[in-house]
Amino acid sequence: MRIKICGITNPEDARLAVEAGADALGFIRVESSPRYIPEADAHEIYREAGPFVTVVAVVRRVEEVGSAECDAIQFYEGPAPTSGKGIRVFRIKDALSLPALAEYREPNTAILLDTYHEQALGGVGATFDWSLAVAAKGLQPHRRLILAGGLTPDNVAEAVRRVRPYALDVSSGVEASPGKKDPHKLRDFIAAARQAAE
Repeated sequence: MRIKICGITNPEDARLAVEAGADALGFIRVESSPRYIPEADAHEIYREAGPFVTVVAVVRRVEEVGSAECDAIQFYEGPAPTSGKGIRVFRIKDALSLPALAEYREPNTAILLDTYHEQALGGVGATFDWSLAVAAKGLQPHRRLILAGGLTPDNVAEAVRRVRPYALDVSSGVEASPGKKDPHKLRDFIAAARQAAE
């Protein structure tokens, strides 16, 4: 089970997530987010990932990623990266959200399922119907599926057992406040996810 800790805003939280066993760190490059980090700060914080943890830049569109080096680009709109790794986000509201996902044909791109929200792209701390995630796996059986949306230390084990995703993505569920991680929640989340995946 691979785990991405998203919404990292400072070097301390990056180090904490790496020490707790995160496989990837997500850095928000969407200015409307409370977890946004400017490009000038991104370079310094990215370094805390070290050589074996994936750095993921989260943007609305791929061209907005900037010059800070990253290992993968998580995006909501437009074409996938022409080189490197792409993660296309699909915001799930109900069963009517699935046809667009079923029709997605960009090559070499993983898909991430997050909860639909009218105002925010993500990080709102709300779950969606996980049976739709299971259905999504059937619609895109050859793609790696990442589950997000309202995951917490209390519900992540159930999510893993029900969906069996390739990876998990969590932000608000392991925070003390927006943009600041809670060490206990973060460690408990990773431990519960790993145990459920065994």
